[in-house]
Parts: sequence; C-alpha cells; structure tokens
Amino acid sequence: MIRTGVWCLVFLASAVGAFPQSADWQSVIWREPQVRYLLADMAGSGKTDLYRKYATEERDPDSREAIRLWDAGVRVINMADFERKWVTNQFGKDGRVFRVVQRGTDRTILGNEVVLSNDGTFQQGPMRLVLLDLTLGASPKTYAAKAKEDATVAEGLRRFRDGGRVINPHLFARTGADAAPAFVFKDSGKSADPAFIRLNSDLPYPEVNVRYFLADMLLGGSRDFYHRTAEAAHEMGCQEAVSRYDAGAKVTNLDQFERKQVDGKTLITRKGSNERISGNEIKLNSD
Repeated sequence: MIRTGVWCLVFLASAVGAFPQSADWQSVIWREPQVRYLLADMAGSGKTDLYRKYATEERDPDSREAIRLWDAGVRVINMADFERKWVTNQFGKDGRVFRVVQRGTDRTILGNEVVLSNDGTFQQGPMRLVLLDLTLGASPKTYAAKAKEDATVAEGLRRFRDGGRVINPHLFARTGADAAPAFVFKDSGKSADPAFIRLNSDLPYPEVNVRYFLADMLLGGSRDFYHRTAEAAHEMGCQEAVSRYDAGAKVTNLDQFERKQVDGKTLITRKGSNERISGNEIKLNSD
C-alpha cells in the first residue's frame, strides 16, 4: 500500500535515528491522487483501520479525506482494473513491497487512474474558478448563500476552508463586479480557461516537503536515503525531491540555512537559530 505523510516521518526517523524531514504536511490540504490511491487500497482490502488511525491519531490529511469519502459511501468504480499485490523491490523488506497495481502487471498505478462513484457530482472548471477567486482575496462570505444550493460552489468553498488554494494565481486577473466576477489571463486579457488553474491538491506530494527534502540533500543529507524511502514507502514527496536533485535543481537562498543537530534531531534551520524552517521559506531556481 502507499504510505501517507505520517508514515514517511516515522520511516525517516527510525531509519537513521534522526529527523531530516518537514512536518508541514500536517497543515496542507489532501493530495487528490493520493486520496484516490488510498480509496483503491481500501476497496481492494475491504479494511479501513490503518487509514482511520492515520486520520484520527496522526492527522494525516490524505487519510482524513479518504476516510471522509469512504464513510460517505464513495467507492472505486473501476476496481476491476487493479489489484493489490506484493511486487519485487530491492528497497522493501525481504526484497518486496505491497502496491496497488494495474491488474496482471507489477506497475504501481497513479491515483488519477482511479475513478470514483462521486466523480461528476460537481464541475471541475467552475469549482476551480471559485478557488481562484478566493485565492485572489474574495471573502468566503460571498459564496456562502450560493453554496447552499450549488454543489460546485459548495465544493470549492469546502476545499478553500480546508486549505485548498490555487498555486498559479499570478497568471490570472479578476474583472467584473463582486456579484458576478469574471477572470482573464493577466497577460493577454482573454477569458481564463479553468484547465490552466493549478490547485495545491493536484500534485501527489506537498510542495513544502519537497523543498525541505531538497534543501536537506543540498546541505549534505543523503540522496540515497531519500531514494530508499521513496522506493520502500512509495513516498511521493521523497521521490519528487530526488528527481529534482538529480535534475540539478538549486536552492537560491541556501546560504541562509544550515543543517545541524538540535536536541538529537537533524534539522534545517536558519543560520544562528535552532528552530526548524518551513519548506515555504526555500526558494528554487525554477520559481
């Protein structure tokens, strides 16, 4: 099965007796691909206990959302395309790991391959426009009344209240009256296409963690350590950090940070401080 953010923290800690990780996963919205994968794992096993524990005891956002949907009756409608099985992996215990794979193969599926029974109950485009407006500064109160009768607006408002945000709002501008907002591409003035609106829930990993992991490697942390974690735990944040590291990604403000031991934990801190930084403080050459 896929491992959630909380399991990754445990894995990172137990693997080296230190904590070269970010804890920011606790404050981010769920990741849509991960939620779908977890629902496929639960559908294949018929068991929810593990993810209920993550959701309640560890406050893992992916598990919380997956359990919320499961308890609401949402199910995987293309489960016949998948199966849960052990697959060979040199980084797993006894040389194997458990995965949800495409049936008849050893290929681990992507969460976005999973189709849910509630898909289509709200429209993606208008929902993203609601989140764009809220990200650009509109008050949630302006949508409260409409949300009571419009499932699409209600979903956008729910996601915003749970931490959902548009991550590329700089591409867009808001026009029109508050009661009937319209959106355009800032540079061209043409009507905004919701397909180009990116949400922080679209990615299978928290960007804030990827930046922290990348800084850790660039400051002397082990690249192989993160690679092992990505492979053994199917931890997507570690996988993305390793991918960027291998591609030559740079932290442009790396000189502001240091990697050191604080109370027995390996942390990335600001120079002269013992407080762990947030991955949001890390700037990349791709920004």
